[in-house]
Amino acid sequence: MNTSRPLRGLRILVTREASQAHGLGRMLEETGARVFLCPLIGFRPPDDWSAVDLALAALSDYQGLIFTSVNAVRFFFSRMKERLVRPDSLHEIPCFAVGPGTARAIQEEGLSVKALPERFQAEGLASLLENLEPKGKRFLLPRAREAREVLPASLTQMGAKVDLVVVYETRRAHENRERLQALLAARSIDYATFTSSSTVDAFAEFSHSGNRGLPWRQIRAACIGEVTAASARAHGFSRLVVARKATLDGLVHAIIECEQFNPVSGEHRAVPGSERDQP
Repeated sequence: MNTSRPLRGLRILVTREASQAHGLGRMLEETGARVFLCPLIGFRPPDDWSAVDLALAALSDYQGLIFTSVNAVRFFFSRMKERLVRPDSLHEIPCFAVGPGTARAIQEEGLSVKALPERFQAEGLASLLENLEPKGKRFLLPRAREAREVLPASLTQMGAKVDLVVVYETRRAHENRERLQALLAARSIDYATFTSSSTVDAFAEFSHSGNRGLPWRQIRAACIGEVTAASARAHGFSRLVVARKATLDGLVHAIIECEQFNPVSGEHRAVPGSERDQP
């Protein structure tokens, strides 16, 4: 294997939202892969900002601000700017992030992140917050309309109060349905990368609707973490590559390691320490 371009010649599908797809695409191209960008989801602001605006007017009431995705950071701070809420109103509120990508987005807004969990997913963040004695504290959790309930449920059980506010919604990118179907029909994909359950769900929906009989479930599904991998299994993918660390670096490294290991079938799991659940 060419160690400088270990994925040379491999055809890899990137399904992330359009504005985020190019970053992963460039990382894969640097390894020699041939990349097909086909965003299967998109993001949009909520129709009703009233709950967010009420929270912004009462920021001093919170003892913690929690972000579980880069998108939540971007939409939340965009609304702050629209409402002319000063960023320094958050300086006394501890901020928590699910992983390094989300933490960088927070830092770009001029804030620091108190700590990162050992596992870059909701369960890891819940464990981190449990160690900080959340009982009696009030947290603000800006998030997508459809999101896992693990973190707010865990915090509530710990005795904390959690205010959930919807700052964005995920939509299916139906405009790319035919492109995906054409790639599948041409059997042009060796790996499909998935960075959230919503990308897996959209892939399955679009594939079912136009490519019945094509063996798309035999494509290697490269998943950024266990939550995304569970969605891939539920949709019938039988050849999974799972990054243990939920980072884009971890996802790329997992594919490289899989090619080096080259199992005939089944799942491949990257070793701990490889460095990326983003919606």
